[in-house]
Amino acid sequence: MQKGWTHKLLGYAGYGILFVVFISVVVCAEVLNRKHRATQPIQSLKVTITEGASSPLADKESIERWIRDAELLKPNTTLENVDLATIEHRAAEHNAVAKANAYVDYEGNAMLDVVLREPIARLRADGYDLYITEDGFLLPTVADRTAAVPVITGTYRPLFRPGYSGYAKSVVADSIAVLDKLIKSLEDDKLPIYRQLDDNDKVLREALSESVRKGIFMSDSEYKVLLGDLESRKVVARERHTATKRKLEAQIEALAMEQDVARQKQSSVRAAGEDFDALLGFLKHVDNNKFWSAEVVQIMLAGGNGKRMELRFVPRSGTFVVDLGAPSGYDTKLSNLYRFYTKGLDNVGWNKYSSISLRYSGQVVCR
Repeated sequence: MQKGWTHKLLGYAGYGILFVVFISVVVCAEVLNRKHRATQPIQSLKVTITEGASSPLADKESIERWIRDAELLKPNTTLENVDLATIEHRAAEHNAVAKANAYVDYEGNAMLDVVLREPIARLRADGYDLYITEDGFLLPTVADRTAAVPVITGTYRPLFRPGYSGYAKSVVADSIAVLDKLIKSLEDDKLPIYRQLDDNDKVLREALSESVRKGIFMSDSEYKVLLGDLESRKVVARERHTATKRKLEAQIEALAMEQDVARQKQSSVRAAGEDFDALLGFLKHVDNNKFWSAEVVQIMLAGGNGKRMELRFVPRSGTFVVDLGAPSGYDTKLSNLYRFYTKGLDNVGWNKYSSISLRYSGQVVCR
């Protein structure tokens, strides 16, 4: 019995010693690691493009220069003192960078993994020259780099200004927020006018409630004069009340009209946002389809400034222009066009028509 307990105690002691050794190793490793991070200077910056390596708007070298130009990695900076968050923020400020993740390795390298944005179209309409990415980000062109993507031309006027960089949906949201603020401000401007209307009614009620009493020694003629004066004052009070009420109601109506204009602008902004979302969907559909990404060469847009968007495009095949009308239902429209390509144009010839319209549901109209 004693022998069994002795074995157990020895076993427990052995486990205890192993646990103490394990903790000691962990603690020593952590101490050495901290000492290493406190003394190891940064050797180099290494950029790895994890997604979007085919993007023509940036490469490893240009991203490295972008980080170095900010002088975030000064000589003799140790691993412990590297500001990884600032490096990530600086990388994200580059228009071509969608995501950035910075870290350091044991050898003393600052590592930066980036995801690059890849353009799916280039907007060159009425003073605009920028790229549109798949997530709806707008970024300026680069002088020495060109993306082989469809070019958008035409008379279309988007909500964002030329040279804008950022998400198109942000412009829509900001514009609606500004108009919401204006509508609320105009509503607040009505409140003191409503109070003036109430005060105006109160003044009239007080005037109409006024009365005169005939004194004991007052003659009938004197009393009649008092009544006439009272009635005259009431007539004047009514007229003043009516004039003031009309003036105040006109002010309220003017503010309401400004609100209506703001709401109409909001509707126009929302419609423009919906149109751009539909355009983006069309561009993504084309980019993700092997056939259409090779077939769609130029996109021509009309609309903007309160007018709904309309879309036409120039295909690589034939001598015609394809008219889609509104940029909605494009998947069905393109499917109908593809069937017409294979079952119609192959028979009648690719140069027979100058225009193919897909505006109307289920119809392919050729001219």
